[in-house]
Formats: sequence, structure tokens, C-alpha cells
Amino acid sequence: MRVYLSIVPFLILGAACLADDGRAGLDLPAIETFVTEPTVIENVNIWVPAARSGPFINRSCRIKENLVFSSVLPASVKHRKTNSCPDQTARILAELASFYHSQSLPLTIFNGWQWEYNYSMCQYESVSYDLAKKGGCWENGWEAILNLSYGTSRMQVLELESLENFSIYKVAPSESIIEVKTFSSMRTRDGYPKERQL
Repeated sequence: MRVYLSIVPFLILGAACLADDGRAGLDLPAIETFVTEPTVIENVNIWVPAARSGPFINRSCRIKENLVFSSVLPASVKHRKTNSCPDQTARILAELASFYHSQSLPLTIFNGWQWEYNYSMCQYESVSYDLAKKGGCWENGWEAILNLSYGTSRMQVLELESLENFSIYKVAPSESIIEVKTFSSMRTRDGYPKERQL
């Protein structure tokens, strides 16, 4: 799990002035600024069963050769936010999540904040096989590394009247959520492909 801190600068309007007794005084106008909570992104990469084909059975009296089967594991991005969440907060979340998938997916920002992904970049693997006559059988299975990122970013509002008088409250609902899924390193599972007679 990775936690990213969003640093929000505080703009202080006003000037220090000397009071009659010689002490420095600071009179601040009311300031409202948004404070984002720490952005939490969890990254997981684990081998998972990814695809399976067959069994394909040849019931004819002729051998079938050079048959091809392809497996496709598509990537996906789901990025959304509530209406009250600022675009900048959602964009920061997309940029942080993209670091983990930079080798697989391009970061395409739409509407100023959303990671929009409509194309089908994916892991692709093909195998060729033969079927023996009179009941020859073949099947195949794949494993792949699932790279999954899930992140959230929430926001609070800070009302600052003076250095002594301020309040922090949550704006509900105000959050952005992202989920990114890619696959990599496809391989044939142990024990496959298989050929067997009926």
C-alpha cells in the first residue's frame, strides 16, 4: 500500500503590524481552502488463472494439424468522482495511479481530470496444436500476472478566520475513486497443453 500526501499551500493575506505595546499582531481576513486527505493507492500483482481453451476433440478419421488458438486479456480503467470533488484532486489520483501501469497503458486525460481508456491494449498469446485422428484431444490454459491498482482521494474544507480560530469539516460526499487493471507475463500453466485419447 502506498500513501501519497497532497501538499496544499496556505495563502495568507494581510501584513504584520506593530501594536502600541510593541508586540507584533497579525490580522487575517477569512480564508477558505481545500485540504485533501492522504491519497491511498494499493497496488497488487499476483499470478492468476487467466484463460482456458478446449478441450477440442477430433472425431474424424483424419489428423488435424496446425490449428491455432489465441487468448486475449484486456486492460481496463474505471475512474470516477463525485460532483463536489475538484477536478484537480481527481487528476492527481489518476497521475499517481498511472506510475504503476506506465509500461502497459498510456495516461489519457479527458475533461481535465478523468483517465479515459477506451482502446484494447492487452496481453495477447497464440498457440498452435495438432489433433490426432479418432478422438484426439487438446486443451490449454494460461496464467498471467494481474496488476491491479485501487485508489481513493477525499477532500476536506478548512475555514481559517485567524490563527486562533479555524475549523475543518468534511464535504460529503467528495471523493475520487480509480481502479486500473492490466495483465502481463502470460505463460502456459503447468501440465498444459494436454493430448489424450478417448
